[in-house]
Amino acid sequence: MTKPLIACIAGFLGAGKTTALLAATRELKDRGLRVGIITNDQGDHLVDSHIAQKQGLRVREIYGGCFCCRFQEFVKNADSIVEEHRADIILAEAVGSCADLSATVYQPLRRFHSQRFDLAPLSVFADCQRVAAFFDRTDHGFTESVEYLFAKQLAEADLIVLNKCDLVDRAERMRLVSVIENRVGIGPVHLMSARQGWSVSSWIDLLLATKRTGTRVAEMNYAVYAEAEASLGWLNATVNWTSPSLFSPNDLGTALIRHVQQKCVKSNASIAHLKLIIATHDGSGWLAVADCHSQPTWTDLGRTAEVREASGIINARVSIAPSALEGIIRSAITCSSRELGIQWSVQDLQAFAPSPPKPIYHFHGTEKDSSYEELR
Repeated sequence: MTKPLIACIAGFLGAGKTTALLAATRELKDRGLRVGIITNDQGDHLVDSHIAQKQGLRVREIYGGCFCCRFQEFVKNADSIVEEHRADIILAEAVGSCADLSATVYQPLRRFHSQRFDLAPLSVFADCQRVAAFFDRTDHGFTESVEYLFAKQLAEADLIVLNKCDLVDRAERMRLVSVIENRVGIGPVHLMSARQGWSVSSWIDLLLATKRTGTRVAEMNYAVYAEAEASLGWLNATVNWTSPSLFSPNDLGTALIRHVQQKCVKSNASIAHLKLIIATHDGSGWLAVADCHSQPTWTDLGRTAEVREASGIINARVSIAPSALEGIIRSAITCSSRELGIQWSVQDLQAFAPSPPKPIYHFHGTEKDSSYEELR
C-alpha cells in the first residue's frame, strides 16, 4: 500500500459492526497488515473501545458526535494512528445512528485529504432480523423516522453487508437480499456472519481491492434524521460490584441483561442495542443483544473464575426517554445484584438524547468537482 487505507464501517445499532471489526482485524493481521481503530459514540465510556483495547489494538475514540460532526477530529486521529503506529489500514466504526457518511466524511476525505489517505468501500452493515423487521413492516417498536434512517444508511453504501446470516436459513437470506435490492436499489449484497467468521475473508478482499468508493450520496432530510436519533434514549454507565463471597461474573452479566430486557418489555420499549463488558482480575468478557428477547452469549468471560470484585460498562440504546431508560438500568442493576447477594455502586451514568447532527461539510454529489457546503 502506498497510502494508508481508511475503511468506514457503518450501519444501524446492533448490526454486529464491532464483532465484524474484530474479525476483520484478525484477518488483516494474518495478512501482515498493521491495523488501527477509530471508535465513535455520542457519549463516553464506550464498550467497543474497551473490547478493542483489551485485545491490544491501537484505538482512538471520538465522543460527543458522529464522524461528520467531528470531521477534523476524525482526520487528526487518523493521522496520529498512522504517525505513531504506521498503520496500513484504519477501520473506523461509526456510531449506529449515523447516516450520510458519504456526503459528510468520504467526499471531504477524497477532496481535501487524498494525498494522505486512500478510501476503502463504505461498508454498511444490516442484520437479517432487523432488515425483516423494518422492511416487512412488522411491529418492531421504533418510529417511522428510525425506519427512514435505516433505509438511508443502506442507500449510501458502496457495499451492503447482510450480517448474522447464521441466524436464518438460506431461503430467508435470499429473500432479504431481494428485499434490500428492491427497497434501496443497491446490489450485490455481501452475505456474512462475523461471529462465525463466515465470509469475513472475502469481505476483506473487497475492502482491499475495490477502487470505486464513495460512489453514492443519498438525499437526506436532516429534520427526520434528527428526529430518529432523538427518539432513542442513550445511556452509558460504569458500575463496580463487590461481595464477601465468591460470585460468577457470567451469572451477574446474564442476569443484568435479562432484567433490562424484561423491564423494556414492560415499558413497551424496543432495544436497539444493549452491550455490557465485565472485567475482573482474571480477565474480561462482553455480551450484547439487539432486542428484548434474544439470549445473550458471552465472549471470553465464560472461562473466568468466580471473584469477589468486578467492574463493568453498560451501553444501552432504547426507544424510550432517557430518564425512563436510566430508571430501567438502575433497577436492573439493583435486581441482578441482589439476586446474587452482591453489593454494587454506580460510578458514572449518562442518560441523554443526541443533539441534532451538524456536519462540518456536506457534499451534493460524488464527482470530483461536486459542490459542497461548509456548514461550520
